Amino acid sequence: MKIAVITGEESGDKLAASAIKELKLQYKENIYLFGIGGNALKKQGIDNLFDISEINVMGLIEVLPKVLKINTIINKTVDKIIEMNPDIIFTVDSPDFTLRVARRIKSKKRELKIIHYVAPSVWAWRPGRIKTVKKSVDHLLTILPFEKKIFDSHNIKTTFVGHPITEVDLSEYKSDTINRPESLQKEIFLIMPGSRRKEIEMLLPTYLSAVDEMNLKIRFRLVVPTTKNMTKTVKSIIEDYSSNIPIEVIDDEKEKYSCFFKANFAIVTSGTAALELSYFNTLYVTAYRFNPLTYFLLNLMIKSKIGNLINIILGKMVIPELLQNECNKKNIIKFINKYLENENYRSDVLNQTKEAIKKLSTVQTPSRLAATAILEACNEK
Repeated sequence: MKIAVITGEESGDKLAASAIKELKLQYKENIYLFGIGGNALKKQGIDNLFDISEINVMGLIEVLPKVLKINTIINKTVDKIIEMNPDIIFTVDSPDFTLRVARRIKSKKRELKIIHYVAPSVWAWRPGRIKTVKKSVDHLLTILPFEKKIFDSHNIKTTFVGHPITEVDLSEYKSDTINRPESLQKEIFLIMPGSRRKEIEMLLPTYLSAVDEMNLKIRFRLVVPTTKNMTKTVKSIIEDYSSNIPIEVIDDEKEKYSCFFKANFAIVTSGTAALELSYFNTLYVTAYRFNPLTYFLLNLMIKSKIGNLINIILGKMVIPELLQNECNKKNIIKFINKYLENENYRSDVLNQTKEAIKKLSTVQTPSRLAATAILEACNEK
């Protein structure tokens, strides 16, 4: 089986790799992978045309300097895929990139089958992307329960596979697998500034300022989970801010989840990490700041003022969200203190979060359902 896999950032790379790993269990013959991936897909043996580090960028304005380069990557990728004539094309997340690849492929060779995993957030902004999906994708795999109805109504073949976070086995992190001196066995407070350099540089100093003013080091073990390629950046910002705050920086995935399991509170940059914390039953405040021009343009396009997935599923603001000008030290301190001082508030947030998480689950795992969809599409040829 020959599969073209196209991802655009680290989270999509991991999702694609999990699905491919499951596919290998279902399909016993050789599988040749090629396309665009990162470290996770490299472990699954992908023959990379380009690495996701060449295209991973967020924001309407921030992407402008890379437009020409990204367009070149898209054209070369499309030409190579058509030349290779794969049995299936598997595009994952990052719709502004992956669906552009898919659409150009369909314009040149309509018969090539494309499965896209993780729907664009048409319910939040740019509903016109539904038309792009219809023109570009043969089968859409959604991770949010309400999305299937939206795409079904436009006669797009859609399967709700569940959210990938539900594949994480919480029981693996119950035991303390990390050897720490007894002095460090405090309650954990997580500081999570994001996975992109610009996010980290913009937000981490604000988070550190709030943590410092609250003197959280007295009660908590302060931990910053990050990715290996951002470790140096994170440590540099912490050192520049203050050498008096004892903060651990970790970049190991298993250690990160172990800290998630033991943590009760966190400050987190909006994104996948926020949902992970909800899954691990951690209370947190989400925050984000865009480039001012990006934020202005987004405001013209966004239909929903809620960004956190738990809040979206519940249809109301349960998890605190601090966006743009509201993302400041004063507000972070306000909501962290509300968690620390109000037991009823803590219980209410956790109870409602659990209800939202239940709606993200399916009987089989998302990876298994995605792998089955790939296999069935290949068998239909």
